[in-house]
Amino acid sequence: MPFFNRSTHHHRYISHTVQIPRCLADVLVPLADQLFDDTIDGAAFQYAIRPFFLGERPRAAILKGDDISIYLEGPVYEIDGQPFPMGAQMIVSPSGWLSLGPVEAAALHAELRKVIDATAFRWLIQKGLLGEAEPTRPQRDRKIDDPIALRQMAAAAGLSAQESEASHG
Repeated sequence: MPFFNRSTHHHRYISHTVQIPRCLADVLVPLADQLFDDTIDGAAFQYAIRPFFLGERPRAAILKGDDISIYLEGPVYEIDGQPFPMGAQMIVSPSGWLSLGPVEAAALHAELRKVIDATAFRWLIQKGLLGEAEPTRPQRDRKIDDPIALRQMAAAAGLSAQESEASHG
């Protein structure tokens, strides 16, 4: 069984004209091209935005565990210095969905942010990586960085780089 699978999708296209402000065209047109591209990247973009269309409220944050996913609903309002989302929806496996109001959602999100920070800092310290943080976000050179990442995944799964690259193409 190949390590990297890429399913090909055959779409039925519809024509739709959209008017966008000229000042946003340089950003939105390439984004739309990437989103609708029938490649691994297009599929990744589609997968990434799919949760934002689960309901009527925009997603302010998405937090996923193995058994629970939390969709924090926006917009987030700041009242007296405290952020309040409109609410949250949770899927608890295998029980089902729960809806939280703004106060419960804000309290849960605050607790989760603390746990994320504590866990990430502990991990970074254990790995000796905390001192390697850079003041600016490094850019990815996808032609170089993607093959490296694929080889690292294959190595972690116990496959050779040739096996993983052959199943990717």
